Amino acid sequence: MFFRGIKFIGAIIYIYGIIICYFMSDLLELYGLEENIGFHVILSNLFWWMSVILMIIAYRYRKFWNVGYTPWSFLFFGFLFFGIRELGHLCTSPVINSLRHIFGIWSAIFMTSAFIFFFIVIYMRKKPYLFSTYMPVAFASMFPIFMFYMYFIEANTVYINNIMNIMESLVWMIGSSVTIYTTFKMGTRVSGGFVNVFMFFQFSAYTAFMWKFLGLLETMGWPVPYSIREVVEMLFGIFAIISIYLLTKMLRKLSRDMHGNKS
Repeated sequence: MFFRGIKFIGAIIYIYGIIICYFMSDLLELYGLEENIGFHVILSNLFWWMSVILMIIAYRYRKFWNVGYTPWSFLFFGFLFFGIRELGHLCTSPVINSLRHIFGIWSAIFMTSAFIFFFIVIYMRKKPYLFSTYMPVAFASMFPIFMFYMYFIEANTVYINNIMNIMESLVWMIGSSVTIYTTFKMGTRVSGGFVNVFMFFQFSAYTAFMWKFLGLLETMGWPVPYSIREVVEMLFGIFAIISIYLLTKMLRKLSRDMHGNKS
């Protein structure tokens, strides 16, 4: 039932979203959804920094969900790094844009790692090995080293920015695919409100994949309106903030149930 519900609701969202975006792309551009500092940048920053605040609140109640502290840290940094990425929209410098892609890559790596660790604990009923907690950090550290190496041997900052954009798209698409799988599996093992938590995290992963897939098509020369990609990215932010809100709500409920008071 969980999987069928995900497919049905997800299909409806994407079909209606694509139809609306196709017929309203010109109108959306009039209201600041072109590739500059516009309304979409304000909304995106609002969504993600509110998510960071909710993540901090949820972190206070982490002990009521017995999944260990490591995935919590990864999930927090995933939201934090994406919030920093969105702040990069406020500057048009190619160097800042490259750094923005780095933070986007880090966000994808740590979010994906968080759900892998949740999957290991919740679905596989195992405890992650200690050395595995360092693997996401080691993997993430490779990308800024590569970027600075590119700046050392290549003077064309626009070219480097395009390379980093492609790398961010690929990392997000791979990470989103892993998150879709892990959230589906975990959704079959949990009950109550946690089903909704993983359902909306899966919606978020679907939308992140579509957002970066459309961006990759644009990079390859396909005519994808920027406004459509920004609408999909905002849907990503909406699903993300709903997900973390539901998670925070569930943990607060667990706290009240265990302590018999309102916390």
